[in-house]
Amino acid sequence: MKIRANQLSSHLKKSLAPCYLVTGDEHLLVSEALDAIRDAAKARGFGNRELHVATTGFDWGQLTASTGNMSLFAEQRIIELRLPTGKPGRSGGQAIVDLVGQAGPELLFIVTGPKLDRGSTNSKWAKSLDQKGVSLPVWPITVRELPGWIANRMRQTGLQPDRDAVAMIADRVEGNLLAAGQEIEKLRLLLGEGKVTAQD
Repeated sequence: MKIRANQLSSHLKKSLAPCYLVTGDEHLLVSEALDAIRDAAKARGFGNRELHVATTGFDWGQLTASTGNMSLFAEQRIIELRLPTGKPGRSGGQAIVDLVGQAGPELLFIVTGPKLDRGSTNSKWAKSLDQKGVSLPVWPITVRELPGWIANRMRQTGLQPDRDAVAMIADRVEGNLLAAGQEIEKLRLLLGEGKVTAQD
């Protein structure tokens, strides 16, 4: 099932899928989506987390072996796989498909990577994740959407920005969401919650 980033929190309140594929080139948004999934899993009893990063020469047997050592009394686990290139290759693709088959109430499988090209999106491994779990492509915030994103982010932290303050931050960060997030946090620390003007 494919969902949009703005649907993730309502999805996680209702249910937790056995597996997730989170892709995109906007690191802050991908990271926040992963944090939300991990937090929801932790609230549902997933205590252990294993992280694998599939760099050049990665041993795919290591990934599949990690599920084999679950004992009868093992607690629920998260297995997270990072694909820096978004292309696991043939053996990696098969390992992912195998792990998707094992995902369920005791095992949450999360795969993350950059924005996938058409070939990767239509691959067997990506389709298996999409069919059994949730596929979450994270799109970058456009220049047009940036002021709205900044205003929303400021309100979430307790700030009440005026239009000029939002426009000034949007202009200065030039589309860098991480920088925007840091500026908002600085304002919150300096001013506390409440109104924020361009003068501030």
